[in-house]
Formats: sequence, C-alpha cells, structure tokens
Amino acid sequence: MNLGNKIRELRRAHNLTQEQLAASLNVSAQAVSKWEMNASYPDMTMIPTLASFFKVSLDELFDFDVKNIDREIEEIRTKSNNYFWNNFEKAEQILLDGLKQYPASIQLKTELFELYTYNLDRGDDHINKTFELGSHIISISQDVFCTCRTKHNLILIYRYLEREKGEDHYNDIAKIIETLPYMYPYMLQDKMRLSAAYLKGDEGMKEAKDWKDIEWQEFFSACDIIGHRYFDMGDYENAWVHFQESVDVIERFMYPDKQGYNAYPIGGTHANHAITLLDIAVCQFRLGKTDGLDDLIERAKHIYFDTYDGIELWDYHKTMNEMLSYFASEYNKKKLDEYKPLDLSDVEAKIAANDPAQKNG
Repeated sequence: MNLGNKIRELRRAHNLTQEQLAASLNVSAQAVSKWEMNASYPDMTMIPTLASFFKVSLDELFDFDVKNIDREIEEIRTKSNNYFWNNFEKAEQILLDGLKQYPASIQLKTELFELYTYNLDRGDDHINKTFELGSHIISISQDVFCTCRTKHNLILIYRYLEREKGEDHYNDIAKIIETLPYMYPYMLQDKMRLSAAYLKGDEGMKEAKDWKDIEWQEFFSACDIIGHRYFDMGDYENAWVHFQESVDVIERFMYPDKQGYNAYPIGGTHANHAITLLDIAVCQFRLGKTDGLDDLIERAKHIYFDTYDGIELWDYHKTMNEMLSYFASEYNKKKLDEYKPLDLSDVEAKIAANDPAQKNG
C-alpha cells in the first residue's frame, strides 16, 4: 500500500477532513490532498509526526516506535509542569520546543493552553492568543480528555473576564457545559483502571497509585463543591459539614512521612487545603460560632505560606508575593474581614527574611 493511500485511510478512520488534518500538522490542505493523490510526499521529517498523530508504527520502514513518541511527549509535559507555577517563560518554552518536534501533539497543545489559562493577567493580547489556541484545539481534537480539559479552561477564562472586567459570560459558560459528555460510568473501563485491575508488577502498581491520587482529588473537590452550593443557598450548617469533609479527605491521604509541599499526593493541593479551611471559618462566622476562628485562620496561613519551606523557587519574591495577594483576596472575598482584618505582617516579615535577593544583597 502506498503512503498516500495509507494517509487517506488513517484520516478517514479518525473521521477527519483534509482541512482538519492539515490544521493539526500545520500544513496546507492542498499539501494533504497532494499526499493522498500521490502527487507529492510528506517531507521525511513529517513521517514521525504523522505516525505519532495516527498512533501507528512505522518500525519496518523507519525503525520508529510510536511508544517512544508517547514517552517523549510525556517527558516534555512533566518537565514543563516542574515550572508551571513559578516560571511561566520556562514552562512555555519547553512546550513550544516540544511542539516544534511534535507539532501535531494535541497533548502538548492542551498543556500549553492550560499554562496560558492560568496566566491571564499577562494582558489582553495574551488572552486573545489563549482563546485562539483553545478554539484551535477544540476544532481538531479527537481526544475526549483533551477536548473536555480545553473546554473547562475556556470556562475559567470566561470566569476570569467576569471577575476582572465585569463582563457577563454566564450564557457562554452554559453553552460550553451543554456540549460536554457525561463520563460516568464509561470511563471506569479506561486504560488506567483496567491496568490497575489486571496488570501485575510495577506497571499495574503505578496505574493503581495514579488512579488512587486522581480519585482522592475528585473526592475532596466534590465535597468542596457541594459545600459551595449549600453556601450559595445560605445553608451554612450543611456547607460547613461538606467543607469539613473536604479537609478530612485531604488530610486522610497526605503522606505522613513527608512535610510541606511534598506531603500532598498532587502538587498544589495545599492551596485547596488552606482555602477550604477559610471556607470553614466563614461558615462558623455566619453561624455565630466564633470560638476557634483565629486558630482556623492561622492554620490556613501556615498551610498556605509555609508549604514551600525548603523548596527552591525560580523567583522566590515574585511567587510569595503573588501568594500573599491571592490569599488576601480570598480572605476578603469571603468577607472574613468582617470578623477581623487579615494580618499578614508575620508572613511578610518571613518572606523578606528568606528572600534570596535580600540575603545576597
């Protein structure tokens, strides 16, 4: 079978038009048409990209293994994630370099889109660029997880525009949600769960542990969200119960032999931990139960700001001051300042004392 026929067969098997395949590969639709007509051939450097995109092996022709590409893409994602929260430029460059090597990788594009989504304060041009990338991913993605993840991040962008610019995007958010599938119970038969259940040795164990961490995150998030729905209805008693459940789940599965950031199975969960403690404090305040509120607030501060002790940050001063700003905004947004103004002087003093720039100066 010649290459053009094979490309056409794979494209049709993936329910793609020539235009969609061309957009995924960053080539023209005319180029794809010529390949399939055998009027021309892809550049040799495009062959691995085609194989990766269609998940087929060309070992017999090019000594090429699609599993190696999956592994390399995962390594790129992992490397970028190491800088996700504290070095935007570094994380972005790793993903952009990865896309030069694998321009059709929907996983890398989705990862880049999420990075952009969590840095919307970089200005209107950045927001426009982020929207364009998200629309591109949705138009070409054949991966249900990447599609759903992208649509969720689009919702986060609309929420940001509502919060920061006073715009109303409720209908836009509702339209996106309407297009999303219900995963349960179908995803109970996905690769992770079946690997955990049936594969032996290290491979099965790794999938089982990853599954546990994901379900842990899903469980405490679900408890937290139910708490917020009760809170929105003014039922502070039930909101308190579910916020407390969320904290209980987080603390039940933290690693007892580790400290700070490393004690959480999924990085960044300390923020959920701390902010949910503030939610518990709000409920108690609204219920007139002020005993222990100071301890709750101090505990939330400790978890939020002391988690990074001993962790090397790319830009300590910038990261910690962004955390200060976020924690204070959450505290005031929850109207805990009606109980007492937030005092972060001790945190500010600690940041100043531990700032590497100050030490070296």
